[in-house]
Amino acid sequence: MDTKELTSFLEANDLKGLLDARGPCLSVYAPLSLSRSDEGQYELRWKECIKRLASQVERRGTEARPLLDSISDWWSIYQPDQAHGRGVAVFRAPDVFERIWLDHRPTERAVAGPHFYIRPLLPYFSRERVFYILALSQNDVRLLRCTAASSEQTTLAGGVPTNFDAFMNEEKPDHVRDNRSTAGPSSGSSKGVMFGTGAGLEDHDEFLAHFFRQIDRALGETLREKSEPVVLAGVDHVLALYRSLTRYPNIVEDAVQGAPNSLKGGEMHARALAAIEKRYERKVERAIEEYQRNVGGRLAIHGVKDVVMAAHDGRIRILLVSDSIERMGRVDEMAHAVKVRSDGALEEEDLLNDASVQAILHGGQVLVAPNSKMPNGSGLAAVLRF
Repeated sequence: MDTKELTSFLEANDLKGLLDARGPCLSVYAPLSLSRSDEGQYELRWKECIKRLASQVERRGTEARPLLDSISDWWSIYQPDQAHGRGVAVFRAPDVFERIWLDHRPTERAVAGPHFYIRPLLPYFSRERVFYILALSQNDVRLLRCTAASSEQTTLAGGVPTNFDAFMNEEKPDHVRDNRSTAGPSSGSSKGVMFGTGAGLEDHDEFLAHFFRQIDRALGETLREKSEPVVLAGVDHVLALYRSLTRYPNIVEDAVQGAPNSLKGGEMHARALAAIEKRYERKVERAIEEYQRNVGGRLAIHGVKDVVMAAHDGRIRILLVSDSIERMGRVDEMAHAVKVRSDGALEEEDLLNDASVQAILHGGQVLVAPNSKMPNGSGLAAVLRF
């Protein structure tokens, strides 16, 4: 059994290895116990989940039963000394045995079908799984690597000074050196005396800009070959100054307002998560706007049948999926048709899941939208490539 964390899949395209699996495919989602004292309760819940799955598996012949048996024992899945996170997803197929620790508590779900059931994961892959916070302060600039459930400080490349006074003392711009006298005694971090014309707030902001430019260069070097978004944290004038000079291409529009060192434990992380969520909401809004612009032409479609077939044909560029609707049915590849009804066929599955799988396999972007915002109230809508 291979074990991964959800954060090892940075985007939906990273799931392609799973989605290519040969069926039958068993997918099980379960929350993890919050303390050792209630582990027995979660074992019973797992058994009930497997029991519900067994009725689906029995209809799929002899090949599926050993797959179910291999995931039936809760303790071999849970393994308390290894478990971490708030939930687990288990994917089992003839050539796949994958366990993924989740940083959220999923609703219990067990599904047997021709593909793995990935809809519970889509809201998390639609959003950035890993992001950074750059906490900007004259006293201490910090870079934190974050997930939805964690934040950990990481070192900026090059050992650059992260304190403004240290920067002024160690790496002064030439014109700063020219205007600083070293005569007389020094005190604390203010070595020498500033002199010359115009010394004041304007000069301070100029020197601060030099400080932030070297921070920005270090940020770019630290995140070289990466594309994760960076949420800025700081007071208003510092945020405005840094935005005016940064060259990092993926700065999040919203920021954490306020002096980072004054925020209570976890508050900066929570506000940064809110900024990431707003970023996602804007992405969904832009996708819906693009859909609306193409209505009346051939590149915007809605309705389960049309969208599912377009997904199988590899025509979808952006797929919008309802966060709450399910539509059972199956795809008849030979007839090039979609049957939207439950007729008990082995290949029957949630067609919204099927469309998501096919869109990802063909390189499309999948976004989960509130059902109230879905075009025409449909469970699926899409912007097509052609």
